[in-house]
Amino acid sequence: MSSIIELKNVTFEYKSGEEGRVVRALDGVDLAIEEGSFTGIIGVNGSGKSTLAKNMNGLMLPTEGEVLVKGMNTRDPETIWKIRQTVGMVFQNPDNQMVSAIVEDDVAFGPENLGVEPQEIRRRVDMALTDVGMYDFRKKAPHMLSGGQKQRVAIAGVVAMLPDVIVFDEPTAMLDPKGRREVLEIIRKLNRESGKTVVLITHFMDEVARADRVVVMDDGRVTLDGKPREVFREVEQLKALGLDVPFATELADRLRKEGMDIPEDVIFMEELAEEIGRLELEARS
Repeated sequence: MSSIIELKNVTFEYKSGEEGRVVRALDGVDLAIEEGSFTGIIGVNGSGKSTLAKNMNGLMLPTEGEVLVKGMNTRDPETIWKIRQTVGMVFQNPDNQMVSAIVEDDVAFGPENLGVEPQEIRRRVDMALTDVGMYDFRKKAPHMLSGGQKQRVAIAGVVAMLPDVIVFDEPTAMLDPKGRREVLEIIRKLNRESGKTVVLITHFMDEVARADRVVVMDDGRVTLDGKPREVFREVEQLKALGLDVPFATELADRLRKEGMDIPEDVIFMEELAEEIGRLELEARS
């Protein structure tokens, strides 16, 4: 697969406080996002993951290095709007993305600003709301919806603009477990069934366990990068960075320390159950 987003030696600095202290939020990041992939980015608060997200579509511009989206440089003012149409973003608080009093009008807002014809807007709105399971709520007021439902409408608003990439910046941080499950299923569906390139930034380890790739950020740098099974087997390193691991991985690690022969790359509870069942059969035979 070809890369749809490329970050080349990207550094991002900003000034903080009254004294104007320079903070380096990103420090020489090299990263390529493959078209059609599902990439999870994790890290503690202040690790640079949200700054990285905003650099992917030109909401922030690198202090040094360059970000390319389909070969277009985010520094080029002539292509920045095309870049933002290519890379849509969904943020943590859906209320900050709501602009209308009716759900379908909210979803239509983006395509209208792009100058899309009314008939095509109608088609896109219906399609996007169907994709996120909110079509039956199209006439409702957003403030009448649950947090999870609001986030699904926010996702529909981005989907209606037909981006190739959707960057989700901690989209489940404000949701209850039910809302989290709903939104995660939508994200996976957009990747699997609609072919969207997905970048999911989160502090929930279980959310990225089924991604194609996991990138670990620390102090503005990429410290681990690989398939979920490769990354989450580094239990001690992740804990040293202040991160958790999926519950099944944590439990498997404890069982190994008790002397049980459990593989190091277990990340799902069903796998762990199978391994414990295998050990019980071996013990009986």
